[in-house]
Amino acid sequence: MASSFLRGLSLAFAFCSYATMVYGQSLESGSGAKYGGLSSPADIGVIAQFNDSMYTTEIVLGGQNFTVVVDTGSTDLWVDARGLNLKTTNNTGFNVNFSYAIGEVEGEIQYADLQIGPYVIPNQVFISATKVSPVDSFPGNVKGLIGMAFDTATIFQTLMGTWGLGSAQQLGRAPITNLFTQNPSAPAYFDLQLSRIDADGAEQEGHFLFGQHAKGLEAVEQAPKLERIQVDHWTVALDAMTINGKQYTGWNKSAVPSLPEGKIATVFDSGFTYPQIPEAAVNAIYSSIPGAVPYHGPIPGTDNVGDVTSWIVPCNASTNLTFTLGGQEFPVHPRDLITMYNGVKLDTVDGIDMVANTTICLNTWQVGEPVGEYDILLGMAFLRNVYASFHYGDYTPPGNSTTGQLPYVQFLSLTDREKAWAEFNDYIAQKLAGFAPPADPASFVKVLNAYISHSQAGASSGSSSASADATGDLAVSGAASDSSSDGSDKHSGDFGRLAAGLSAASVAIGLIGLSVSLFMCIRGVKGRRDAQYKPLRLPKEDATGLDAERGALYRD
Repeated sequence: MASSFLRGLSLAFAFCSYATMVYGQSLESGSGAKYGGLSSPADIGVIAQFNDSMYTTEIVLGGQNFTVVVDTGSTDLWVDARGLNLKTTNNTGFNVNFSYAIGEVEGEIQYADLQIGPYVIPNQVFISATKVSPVDSFPGNVKGLIGMAFDTATIFQTLMGTWGLGSAQQLGRAPITNLFTQNPSAPAYFDLQLSRIDADGAEQEGHFLFGQHAKGLEAVEQAPKLERIQVDHWTVALDAMTINGKQYTGWNKSAVPSLPEGKIATVFDSGFTYPQIPEAAVNAIYSSIPGAVPYHGPIPGTDNVGDVTSWIVPCNASTNLTFTLGGQEFPVHPRDLITMYNGVKLDTVDGIDMVANTTICLNTWQVGEPVGEYDILLGMAFLRNVYASFHYGDYTPPGNSTTGQLPYVQFLSLTDREKAWAEFNDYIAQKLAGFAPPADPASFVKVLNAYISHSQAGASSGSSSASADATGDLAVSGAASDSSSDGSDKHSGDFGRLAAGLSAASVAIGLIGLSVSLFMCIRGVKGRRDAQYKPLRLPKEDATGLDAERGALYRD
């Protein structure tokens, strides 16, 4: 709970103090959030991480630098500041936990001055994480997430339940809506373009701007306004999906009752690596690729781990996928339909990773059924194909009180289909030149089934030697012998033809892919300016509110 001196403050005094401090500071001291001129936009930029599976930017919070995921699919700002001397302006004592698609964060709601590029937001509310699980959800130097959706999530709901709606509207806003509130004359939108990492490791330019468009991409302003249809997310109506020029007609009736027949509710989520669409739609896309083979069940050593159907695709093949929104067509780059794995770790035996010496390519667009608030989720693999402008309209938190212009999205297509295929062919050729030989999908499925069947048989027999026998020849010789003469290992020869070179050295091969996908929702400072330190005074708890020690759970 909050400290005793906070309990003694009246709500009215807190509001007066907050308004005087924040708005007076912004007008008098000049340390509030500022906008650059439209003629010289401040492009904060986003950086692609881990094989295009995560996009981050740089912030300064409480005097400390953080690399955080940019996530249009959630709202709250959180950082992992454990071990750092974070300069907070106040601590509420409210402990909360919240979940993403996979992964969970626990921490305390606190306040600190926030810098995003040249912009300063005094006394920004955030969650200081005390626990992030799984522990490897955010690898490397990534230490948090900045949500770019609407004020309906854990922080806002916790403060509203404890202090009331008026207090939450003042003290519980996310960074983006806080920035626009403190600058009412500035255009209330942000633009986002996700970059790509080329085959040689070079990264194309990514854009992240507030209240202005990137130079040369101003045409997005003339694009149709795709109005938000659901208050928690950037959700709009999808007109159609076409595969090789043929419209897909397999959508069920939308989970959002207000949508007309044939349209479905679509969330745009920059924190989600893999788009989530119904299984029938996944099958329609990948069955259109010659040589692609379905496989039901988890594939060891990859990110396709659910009990659903995956597709193993020839690495030099893809398809023409297009989405229609607001009457505009948006083709998807063929690169964004497959995920490459150079070596697949099938098992670990006596501490040695058993890695197939082959490259396989799997479906990037994965199975995800409607959840009630939306029908499909278009993540990074769609958003890389557009320049996106997210407008808040006449938004007032918690979102359902919007009057006048609804929040909306505008897209400018960046993918030229003809050029995209040439880029795809060049990219695949360069990647495979440095990878293990690509697998034939049908052959790989046969070998995978044989390997899993043999492993399960060994486990059910209760004999550890059975598992060792299944992998021993591979580990020693790099190829299994055909022992079908006695019937004990009739598939070993098939596996050996595919998995040459499985030895202790395989440990170094590891898994190339998206290690960050366990936190799919997963969602720069180019100039620094010191913000004046000001303590933030908070209202007292409302005894009739929810239990602030628990807070509200939020699932992205």
